[in-house]
Amino acid sequence: MEEYKELDDPVEEVYRIRENILKGFNYDIKAYNAHLREERPKWEAMGFKFVSEAEAAAMRNR
Repeated sequence: MEEYKELDDPVEEVYRIRENILKGFNYDIKAYNAHLREERPKWEAMGFKFVSEAEAAAMRNR
């Protein structure tokens, strides 16, 4: 798991963490997405909810 560092710019922190994650997959976004699909059941079992883009847009428009 990526170590969190307190930064003045949280957006920069997100990009730093994502960069390090993608390094682990040799910057292959398809491999990373496959990994996320494999991990999804584990996250759902922990209570995380995944929504489609349309569902997210509907939530924003409420």
